[in-house]
Amino acid sequence: MMRAGISIRTGGRAAAALGLVLALAASLPAPADTLAISEYAKITSTLPWAVAFKKGYLKQDGLNVTDIVSSSGGGSSLRNILASDMAVGNLGTATAIAAINQGMDLRIVMCNADNIGDLAWATTLQSSARSLKDMVGKKIAYTGPRSTTEMVLRAAVGDAGLTGKVTLLPIGGLGPGLTALSQGAVDATPLSDPALTLQADRYRILFHGTDVFPKFTYSVVVATREYTLKHPDQLRALLRARRRAVEYMEQHHDETAAIYSDVFGIGLADAKQLLPKYYAWGQWSHGEFSREGLEAMSRGMQAVGIIDKPVDWSKLIDQSFLAPDQQRKLW
Repeated sequence: MMRAGISIRTGGRAAAALGLVLALAASLPAPADTLAISEYAKITSTLPWAVAFKKGYLKQDGLNVTDIVSSSGGGSSLRNILASDMAVGNLGTATAIAAINQGMDLRIVMCNADNIGDLAWATTLQSSARSLKDMVGKKIAYTGPRSTTEMVLRAAVGDAGLTGKVTLLPIGGLGPGLTALSQGAVDATPLSDPALTLQADRYRILFHGTDVFPKFTYSVVVATREYTLKHPDQLRALLRARRRAVEYMEQHHDETAAIYSDVFGIGLADAKQLLPKYYAWGQWSHGEFSREGLEAMSRGMQAVGIIDKPVDWSKLIDQSFLAPDQQRKLW
């Protein structure tokens, strides 16, 4: 037969040689891939990816993920995804929306996390404040402009009727916020794990993120449209691997704590103390989206000026790569 101008004979030695080549090709491992995960091994919402990697789920069903690349979030996360072997990765939802609004051809294909139970606002034990309503005339910190902490804080302040009655300050991060609180530069600051759990006796909690948004879709998996068209089976395998990791975590708490300790670099005893409440919250989505979480995220992004009208999620989310039982009526 003729193909691309090259004649291939299918008899005798040529056929035998061709058969050997095909057999060898079939036995070769899949090309190695790098997976880009924002804040990997830094924030607990990325733990399922660590479990999927350590348990070998990312090397099954045609996948061959040999490395996970982390980033500090935002634009660096997006650059890692576009530069990786797989044009798919885990991003903050606000970053994904901003990129799409700037013309990037991305599709949101999975919910990574929609619970912010590990985020709270705290003051010192010496403070007289017992709740957010006691903060009139005070300074409250958030990590940075257009961050999740700004979205949650502005919504909390609005719900409490305190808009214009408190001063909101970007402080540069969780660590700088705690430093500013200890020095009296702010009166309350965001607090997250591990400090929220392991140093709970040092602070007084004013409110939790879940008091404001019971569901908040702040982390998603995205893929370029080109990748979804060229590698649909690989994308489905990747999403199955993450779901399988979450199911493993729910059944094997001690083993998960060991992986958490190893990948995140915290003591095993601390890992075992931190993780139980995450299971109680349902911190890690199996992959399905919630309408409540998406609406909350849309509200939060409007509050900080990322968007000027509610998100039309029907134009951004593609649920077809999730298992049928994970697909939801969202609009």
